[in-house]
Parts: sequence; C-alpha cells; structure tokens
Amino acid sequence: MKTKEELRLLFENGDKPVQEDFWALLDSYWHKDEKIPETSIDSVEKIIPVIIDGVHTGHSISVSIPNNIKKIAANAFLYSGMNYQIIEVNFNEGLEEIGPGAFGSQNIKKIKTPSTLKIIGDSAFNGQANLINGSDSLEEIILNEGLITIGIAAFQCFGATVIEDLYIPSTLTSVGQNAFAIPSLKTVSAPAGLDLSNAGIPATATITYR
Repeated sequence: MKTKEELRLLFENGDKPVQEDFWALLDSYWHKDEKIPETSIDSVEKIIPVIIDGVHTGHSISVSIPNNIKKIAANAFLYSGMNYQIIEVNFNEGLEEIGPGAFGSQNIKKIKTPSTLKIIGDSAFNGQANLINGSDSLEEIILNEGLITIGIAAFQCFGATVIEDLYIPSTLTSVGQNAFAIPSLKTVSAPAGLDLSNAGIPATATITYR
C-alpha cells in the first residue's frame, strides 16, 4: 500500500497515470462497502450510558485495544475536558508498553494489565476520577507477572476510596515516585527486595514482602 506522498507523485501536473497507478490509489483507502478489520484500528470505543438514581445523566466510553497494538503512545487517551470519560478499558494480549499519560485523568474503574505488558510509563493512569457528574474513582488494579517497570505517579489516585488491596508481581524491578499514591490502600503484597520507599503507599498500609 502506497503512502499519501507516493500517491501524490503519481498525479502531478503533466503526469500520465497508468492503470496500476489508479489501482494503487483505490487500494490505499477503504471503500464504504468494505468492513475494516479490527487489526487496522488503533482502538474500538463503545458508548456506555450513565444512570444515577434511575436518571440518565450522560454517557461514558469503553475502549478496547486491538490485537496488533504493542505500544499505547504517550497521552493517547488523556482526558482533555470532554463531556464524557473512559470508564472501562480492555487491553489486548500482545501489548508491551503503556506510554506516559496514556489514560491520565480518565475514570477507569478496573485496570487489568495483559500478560505481555512490560512497561507502564509515568502518569499512565494518574488521577482516575469522575470529573463530570460524581465522586467515583478507581476500584481495582490487577498487575501481570512479566511487568518490569512502573513509572512516576503511574497510579497516583488521590480520589480513590474503594481500592484497598494491591498485589505487586514478582517480576517488577522498578517503581517510580508516587506510583501507588492511593490513600485507600490498606494491604500491599510485594516481592522481596523491591524498593517502595518513595512509591507513595500510605503509611497506614501494611506491606508484606514475599
């Protein structure tokens, strides 16, 4: 498939495009009668209605990451003031890295990382909170074995009131400052030797090393 720059060169003033050039142009775009395969889409979004006390108050978004994606770019899904937020994200097996700020200031309730994930960047899930019509926030974190690095303030979530327990996988070797600054945490299970002194875990939480 040719890039836009390559296609433009085929149709400059004075050019005489041939059959193959027109076919290349057609093959570079989706026709309205074609179904776009999931592997060609960066993310799939689904609207979820928000019901509070039986009243429809707006909508949120569920995001699914397709199987061909290995890295989610920095700030890819960063909240920027819209009248809706992401409350659910489904990660694909094969994903290896979540970039800095990727889901910052959204309202994801459960974060479950895929078995292939190795890196979570700075502030990747920072500030999960309902910024539109409530006070709900992050409720659960499930981290995969195989995870190696968690960046600065990756899960910093001062509005969390439900999440109490955290299991840190044995493969993790680096935890950034305030990575787990979650006030509601009560128990943390961590691999022996992992430095959590600056991780932001509340002083009242019990940390058990395995």
